[in-house]
Amino acid sequence: MGEKEKTNFSLTGIEDDLIKAAVQETIGREHTEEELELLGLEAAENSPEFAILEQRQKQGLWNYPFDGSEVFSPLDENGDEIIPTDIEILRFVAAKFVKREMNFFEITKLEKPITKFDLQPIVFTLIRSTFPKYELPKEKLKSLMDALTSNPTAEPGLSIPVWNGKTMTEPGNTESLIFDNGQFTINLWQEPSYRKLTPRDNSLGVFEEFLTFIFKNPAEKEVFLDWLSWCLQNETDKPSWAIFLFSEKHGTGKSTLASVVKKLFGEENASEQQGIKPIISRFNKPILHKKLIYAEEVKVAQNSDDGNKLKTLISERQTMAESKGKDIEPVDHRCCFILTTNHKPIWLEPGDRRFYIIHVDHEGFAAGGAKYEEFVALVQRVKQTYDRPIDLASLYGALKERKQSAIFDPYSLNVNKVATDIMKEINALSPDIVEEMLEEFLREHGILFVPVRYANKVVEFFAHRNPNASKYSFDRLGWKKKKFAWGGKGPAWAFYDPQSNPEKGRLQTKNFVETIENHLNRTLGPALNEIGFGINFEMMERKAPKTQENDAPF
Repeated sequence: MGEKEKTNFSLTGIEDDLIKAAVQETIGREHTEEELELLGLEAAENSPEFAILEQRQKQGLWNYPFDGSEVFSPLDENGDEIIPTDIEILRFVAAKFVKREMNFFEITKLEKPITKFDLQPIVFTLIRSTFPKYELPKEKLKSLMDALTSNPTAEPGLSIPVWNGKTMTEPGNTESLIFDNGQFTINLWQEPSYRKLTPRDNSLGVFEEFLTFIFKNPAEKEVFLDWLSWCLQNETDKPSWAIFLFSEKHGTGKSTLASVVKKLFGEENASEQQGIKPIISRFNKPILHKKLIYAEEVKVAQNSDDGNKLKTLISERQTMAESKGKDIEPVDHRCCFILTTNHKPIWLEPGDRRFYIIHVDHEGFAAGGAKYEEFVALVQRVKQTYDRPIDLASLYGALKERKQSAIFDPYSLNVNKVATDIMKEINALSPDIVEEMLEEFLREHGILFVPVRYANKVVEFFAHRNPNASKYSFDRLGWKKKKFAWGGKGPAWAFYDPQSNPEKGRLQTKNFVETIENHLNRTLGPALNEIGFGINFEMMERKAPKTQENDAPF
């Protein structure tokens, strides 16, 4: 062996052989590739370099080109690294920010103003994280910032634009900035990333299996799929009725279904709320800028204004809304609604065409259903499947291709043809139980005439309702409303049973004639005392006759 051969001799092969022999002797076999990979990972986890990488991963800086670190660069169709030009960098940054009143705003975080001083390091970090191979020394960064912030003659797209303070939602439009007379309006709709993918095939897959399990009636599944597919096919429009999922039991899949629907519309285009208060509250504009509104645990008092406000938002596409610190303004919204509840929605009016109510009831519920294990496995498959963007794209493609049934109308729910069992059950609750109790109370006490100033008190005894509720309650009982004068006072509004024929301060039935003030004091008054409040004395004031000075009989 020559001298040169001796100096090039390596111990690496001998060390590997010794390690393999030691492993063979210790465990009786060689390590598998997977075991070797785990051993390497365990060794790396104990190194300071791994701790730094893990920290950067948690900070979202995993692809920032720190000194000595490896980064991933975007590749073109040929597999070559994409290194953008200066013009492309200008367009990239200009599309991320807007400026207004000496401040800058990131388009996706409009509530947080950014000063010009803070903008420079933000832009630098953004560019380096996205395009790590793009060289950006200090001098070039300064020129870039001048072009972005101080170039009023730049063509649109090459400088940060002036925001007019307005936001809108235009589904399907992938541009975030819409030109408006020299300024720009911000389009808050964002294209879900999965829609850029080309699926292997378009299929409902496990989603249809899931719907078949949780919906008792195949017809209900078809109506739901008609509604969902139409909403995805017509994102610039909105339906005039909502999907309402009801189950008395917990753990029946309502939330799982809603989570898949949110992914289809894009979670950035969806708003999830507990109850409906945030949706109908004063500062609801940010919510109405979402395409999908999902409200859990919906509970509404019967005949409350909350229910009426919700119905208006569901059926109408224009409303007045405001954000905190902003003026109220008209909003042309495109919201579609999915609601869930564990309480039977008896607050809905019979025959209401704003809600398609589906009773989600099956033997897989969480509290001991006979098919619990089967249902848990199905839910797991649904979640795993649609966590994969390519499978979500496949489901989206199938829904985009779906043709709705002949009876489907997005603007008018045909309750006569498509009413579910639970909808029919709610309809059977008419007349309203409160009105039944009211009618019984009036009949039991022989009450034929009620001044409006007492009517609300009577109705509120049976259920808390808004001030206008008494009008509809008495109307549905067949009573009338009119102005009358009695007791020597001016006219006042009152509800009356038509059989009482009130006229000239009197009630006249087939069996008796009675003054209105007597009826109020002798009939209505005692009845109201029984339910916890009294009424003012209704008889007209009478004065004792004056005595004559010489009227003595002697």
